[in-house]
Amino acid sequence: MSYAQIEGLRIAFKHAQPTGGGGKRVIYIHGTGCDGRVFERHLEIIAEKHEAVAIDLPGHGGSEGTGFRGVGDYAYFTAGLIEHLGWEQCVVAGHSLGGGIALAVALYRRSLVEGLMLIDTGARLRVDPVILELAHRLAAGEQIPATNPRRGFAKDTPQALIDAANAIRDECDLSVTYKDWVADDTCDFMSRLPHIAMPALAICGDEDEFTLVKYHEYFRDHMPDCRLEIIAGAGHWPFIEQPEPFDRHILAFLDAL
Repeated sequence: MSYAQIEGLRIAFKHAQPTGGGGKRVIYIHGTGCDGRVFERHLEIIAEKHEAVAIDLPGHGGSEGTGFRGVGDYAYFTAGLIEHLGWEQCVVAGHSLGGGIALAVALYRRSLVEGLMLIDTGARLRVDPVILELAHRLAAGEQIPATNPRRGFAKDTPQALIDAANAIRDECDLSVTYKDWVADDTCDFMSRLPHIAMPALAICGDEDEFTLVKYHEYFRDHMPDCRLEIIAGAGHWPFIEQPEPFDRHILAFLDAL
């Protein structure tokens, strides 16, 4: 684990150095209530050619802070880490909430972004009011019966993979997770997509019930240079559920740059 000091907070990140040369630089941004560990396996594959970093957003994983209620603040820290690394430009990849943060970095710090990878996300991330209310009650300390642990995963995803992903989410402070859900719900860049004129990849699982395939078709149809890849047999977590096709699409996109 490596660390950067950004606006008074110690920010943790995982840094995978390439074994070869000539690759791209990529920063991965995790989703709601997670941290950079969700990308550990993928980073090992990417690092065969490309330099890759997975950030722990403020309040998540090994990073200090208490989280934020908007993607703009998270984007500020992501851009700060890019600058800390001394990268002039990089590809910004975001999963779920991380996709909204990636869009914010592209809009507000355009010079830092060479391309985007938008993973099971959307230009607008409205959250089911039931989920928001449940998260609020949990953050307030109420004892709530457990919800379906398989929600968001494809029907045939092995339980062991689901348990591993949920274990990471279970470690996040409940108040931080609630703030993340609010950040999701207030994220809306739909009208801004035509102005994001850089190479982009929209990639999603065909069984994603949170950010539907049509959200990614919207990226393809409204961004000037966006390709779409749909992964069969994956839900909201294709890099965990179907790692081989996910890696293949990501590497093809990076090679095309």
